[in-house]
Amino acid sequence: MIDPITAISIAASAVSNMKSLMLAGRDASSALSKFAGAVSDVNYAADKAKNPGIFATLTGSAEQQAIDAFSAHKKMQAMRKEVETLVQFTYGMDGLEEYKDTLRKVRAQRKKTAYRRAELKQALTTWLFGGVIVLAGIFGLGVVLYLIGKQQGKW
Repeated sequence: MIDPITAISIAASAVSNMKSLMLAGRDASSALSKFAGAVSDVNYAADKAKNPGIFATLTGSAEQQAIDAFSAHKKMQAMRKEVETLVQFTYGMDGLEEYKDTLRKVRAQRKKTAYRRAELKQALTTWLFGGVIVLAGIFGLGVVLYLIGKQQGKW
């Protein structure tokens, strides 16, 4: 998974590459694929910004992530419209539908692989951090009880 700002730069380069390839009458499928991946990343970031993790909420970075995701989403909408117009102009309505199907497939494939991996990594980090806090609390409680017992002469 890529952050929204990087995804926007990838999408912008893919759009410019796509324009030059299509105007030259060459195949622009690799540029379309890069653009589709960037669109998927921005959409995922926007979804994650709606429901930030506990650490993002505690550190205050949730607001910044939401702003970045919103900004990237709006820029991506404009680029998507431009790409759809270009695809429709070059390949017709059938090409546009094929392009939209490709976007759906890329989004589904990324959701299965890259995004799932990122979610698992975040969940693992959350559980490990929580476990360390619980163990530290138990250890601290044990130390306090030991010191109280030692002061009372029970140890």
